[in-house]
Amino acid sequence: MKYNTSTLGRRAAAAAGVLALAVLGLAPMAQAENANHGDINTEALGSLTIHKHLNGDGNPIGAPDGTASNDDGKGAPVSGVQFTAYEINGIDLKTSEGWAKVNALTNTGAIPDNACANPGQPTLPNYTFRSSRVSGDTDRDGEAKIESLPVKAYLVCETKTPGNIVQKAKPFVVTIPHPNTAAKADGTWLYDVHVYPKNEKIEVAKTIEDQRNNGYVVGSKVRFPVSSTLPKLDDNSYYKYYQFKDTLDNRLKQVTATDVTLGGTQLNGGPDYTLGTDGQTVTVTFTQNGLNKLKDNPGQKLQAVFEGVVSEAGDGSINNTAQLISDTTYAEQPPAPETPPANPDNPPTTEQVTSKWGDLTIKKVDGNDRSGDKDGLKGAEFQIYKAKDAYADTCSPEADGQPLTINGESTFTTGEGGTINFKALFVSDSVQDTGRDNRVDAPHRCYVLVETKAPAGYVLPADASRAITVEPGAGVTQQVVIDNVKQSVPGLPPDRCQRHAHPDRLRRGSADDRRRLRPRGSLPRAQAERGPRRLMTNRCLLRLTGLSRQSRPLKSPLNHVLTVFGTCLDRQVVA
Repeated sequence: MKYNTSTLGRRAAAAAGVLALAVLGLAPMAQAENANHGDINTEALGSLTIHKHLNGDGNPIGAPDGTASNDDGKGAPVSGVQFTAYEINGIDLKTSEGWAKVNALTNTGAIPDNACANPGQPTLPNYTFRSSRVSGDTDRDGEAKIESLPVKAYLVCETKTPGNIVQKAKPFVVTIPHPNTAAKADGTWLYDVHVYPKNEKIEVAKTIEDQRNNGYVVGSKVRFPVSSTLPKLDDNSYYKYYQFKDTLDNRLKQVTATDVTLGGTQLNGGPDYTLGTDGQTVTVTFTQNGLNKLKDNPGQKLQAVFEGVVSEAGDGSINNTAQLISDTTYAEQPPAPETPPANPDNPPTTEQVTSKWGDLTIKKVDGNDRSGDKDGLKGAEFQIYKAKDAYADTCSPEADGQPLTINGESTFTTGEGGTINFKALFVSDSVQDTGRDNRVDAPHRCYVLVETKAPAGYVLPADASRAITVEPGAGVTQQVVIDNVKQSVPGLPPDRCQRHAHPDRLRRGSADDRRRLRPRGSLPRAQAERGPRRLMTNRCLLRLTGLSRQSRPLKSPLNHVLTVFGTCLDRQVVA
C-alpha cells in the first residue's frame, strides 16, 4: 500500500515523538530506504540497536531521530543490560489507522512509566502483546541488538539490569521502520533503529575506622563504615527496597551495625530502618519511612557502620566487603516496600578492605639461666604499651601513652611456664589516609612490654622495658629476658661451737669448759689447758667424731664434714 509523502512525513514526525518521550535520544544508522513514493517495505526485517550509557550530567546522550550518534559526551557505557521488544497487537503499520494509533501514543501518560514494572507481563492501556524478542546483554561499549524485527510497533522494556543500576530506563515504543527526521532526511525510513535509554548508577564504598579510636588488643572493635551517595530518581520513580548487607569475618564477635546516618543526620532504628543479624551477616534495611527520606535527599551520603569485636588473629588478615541491594519502580504512588532478594545477581559490592592483626606469646625467663631451654618464671606482672615509633624498622622500648587494656585489665601475670598470650594485637590496615595511626602493608608494628612486678624471689631491675615486634598472623613465642637479681636473704645462723663458747672463757680455758669438752678417756688433761686455739680444735674434732655416731646416713657426708671443718678452722683464725 502506498502513502502520500506529506502525510507520511506528518505521521513520521508523530512517531518520532514517541521515541523522544520515552528515551532520552535516538540516533543515524545505516539503512534508510528511499521514500520518494511513500512506500514502506512491509516485507523488510529491521533491527533495534540499544546504546546503554549512564545519564552523566543529565544532558542528552543521543539524538531522538533513530540515528547513531558519535558524540563522545554520552556518559560511561553500561554492560550487562538486557532488553525485550514486545510486539503490540492491534497496530498495523500497513494502514493509516495503524499510524494514527501510533500517533496517539505520543500523548502524555499514554505509555505509563510502570508499563514494565513486571517485565514478564508488560501493560499498555488498550493493547495486548504477541511475541517478544530479547536482546543479548549490552557489551563493554554498552551496545546490544535485537535483529530480524518485522514491520511492527513494539513496546521495549529493560528486563535485566546490573545491581549497580538503581533506576531502569523508562519503557518506550518504537516502530520498524522509523521515520527519519534527521536534517535533510525527511521522507526516508530507518529500518535499523538506534536508541539511547538512560540509566542512573549507584555505587557503594567501604573503609575502616582509625583503629586508635577502638583499641589495639584482642577484645577491641573493628568498625567498617559503608556508604553510598543517593541518586536523583524521576518524580514517579520510587525505591522498592534499599539495603546495606555485610558478612563479617568469623574472628569478629558480637557483630552489629550502628550509626546509620543520612547527610550526617542520625536515622532512627525502627521508624527508618530495621537491623537484621543472621550468623555473621548483618543487614540494614530501610522501611517505607526511610525509603521516602532516601528519595527526597538525592546527592546526600547515606552511611551505616558495621562492627565486630576481635577474638583472635588467625592468619592475620581480617578481610571485608559489603553489598548494596536496591531497586526502583515507576508508580503513581510510593509502593509498599518489598523484601530484598537474599542472593541478588551481581549487586554493587565494595572493594575489599583488610585489618591485620598478630598473635603474641611472651615467656618470662631468668637472665642468669644458662640452659638452652630456659624455664619460665611464674608470677611476673607486665603491662603493654604502644610504641612511640610504631612502624620503626628496629623497634625501641620507648612507650607512648597509657598501658593497653583487655577486658578492663592493664596488668597481666605470667602463669605456669612463665607465659602470657595476647591473642591479637593490631598491626595495620589497608586504608591509606593522612593522619591515621596506620601504615598500609606494614610488615610489623612495635609495642613496648614493661615488667611491673618481679616473680617471687627476684628483684625488679631499674630498666624493665623491652621492645616487642608483632607481625601479622599467628606469632611465635618471644622470650622476654629481663635480668632479675635474686632477693637478698638473712645470713645463716652461727655455728653452735661459736654460739656456746664465750670468748673470754675460751681464752681462759676454764676448768668447766675443759671438763665439758673432754670425752671420757679420750683426751689428756694437758691438751685442754693449752688455751683457746687448742680448745676450738678439740670442739671441732668432737663434732667430726660425732658424725660416725649418727643413726641416719647423711645425704652428703663429705660435704658436711668439710663444712664443719672449714667453719671451725675459720673460727680458729678469728679467735
